[in-house]
Amino acid sequence: MRRGLLAAAVLSGLLASPVMAQVATPGVSPDRAAVVATAAPQDASLAHSAMKATTYKVGTTAVNYAIFSYAAGGAVGGALLAGIALGASWTLYTVNDYLWDRYNPPPVKQTAGQAFDPRVDGWRNTKKFLTYKPAIAAVKYATVYVYTRSVMTTLVAGSATILANTAVFYINNFAWDYYDWRRSREVRPVSSIPSFLSHDFNAIE
Repeated sequence: MRRGLLAAAVLSGLLASPVMAQVATPGVSPDRAAVVATAAPQDASLAHSAMKATTYKVGTTAVNYAIFSYAAGGAVGGALLAGIALGASWTLYTVNDYLWDRYNPPPVKQTAGQAFDPRVDGWRNTKKFLTYKPAIAAVKYATVYVYTRSVMTTLVAGSATILANTAVFYINNFAWDYYDWRRSREVRPVSSIPSFLSHDFNAIE
């Protein structure tokens, strides 16, 4: 009975997490976010996405190992399940992040004093989350079920890792986006005066 209640609580939190992420970004419409996000695109980098995936997996692997060890009844099973999740998640995260940066790049500073907007970034990361999480969730549920042959254990352990890793996902992405924002170059405005008009005509004899 208690395990069933835990499963229900975990699933409820899992379903609510994307919604909570959007609530945390009040007043930002998808249209506004799209305009800001494409204002001054950066070049997508597979290496950069891989680095983000690596820092993300440091946090999620620790979470997965702890939960899976409990579900599998030992450290060996936990390490095996966490290892499978690590490989699948790292690959999926890297590809998903790279595709987002390529086709919907993040904004960069338009002026040196422009502040980082966490609301716009929160909406963009929510869209990233919704394209990444279903794929890795399917992998986790499948591997836990194959190993344990228990539907209840699969629901509880799989959902617990997904819910906990949601927090890691947002923390990791916000940290990277803020770092990239701070180091992005200022976009200098192009002068509207043609260069030949800026010539010093007084110097002409």
